[in-house]
Amino acid sequence: MKFYLGTHEPSWLERVNVPLFVSRRRLERSHRKHFPRATCDWSLDSGGFSELFLHGGWAISAQSYANQVRVYRDEIGRLEWCAPQDWMCEPDVVKKTGLTVFEHQQRTVNNFFELRDIAPDLPFVPVLQGWELDDYKRCAALYEARGLVLSKEPIVGLGTVCRRQKSRQAVEIVSEFYYAGLNLNVLDSRSTV
Repeated sequence: MKFYLGTHEPSWLERVNVPLFVSRRRLERSHRKHFPRATCDWSLDSGGFSELFLHGGWAISAQSYANQVRVYRDEIGRLEWCAPQDWMCEPDVVKKTGLTVFEHQQRTVNNFFELRDIAPDLPFVPVLQGWELDDYKRCAALYEARGLVLSKEPIVGLGTVCRRQKSRQAVEIVSEFYYAGLNLNVLDSRSTV
């Protein structure tokens, strides 16, 4: 298992020697003419929680997001994988968007396939979203119904886990998919807004 340290400081990419998980929103806001060259492996968080909480939806298109990811991959280097424009399922976020958990899951899955279609050169990973364990199982079934075998994916993201107040729920969800043979990575860069 590889642990990616979530950071709100893009400059750490050129300073540390541990895998990092960096938010797109933080990179976007860094307003650098030149991005740091990575001295470590890193992965990109889409910044979805902030996007949905602030805007009630995604303010950039899939094509624009893919273009940003390509710039980060090429200019920073060492990008291992990136999250799609996923839709978190925390009750506050679902309330903000006015959609259901199922609609958030559908949008997450649809975006993943759209990004893989428009940017097959970029390392987008599927992300499971939900709130209850059965929600996550339903999200996994949405991917499988479209022909994606999650157990064959090198990384599967698990979203909407870190902000929970009950760690028993998180353990139950992680365990379910870990024992199903998925190579999980819990997504949380803690660099919101």
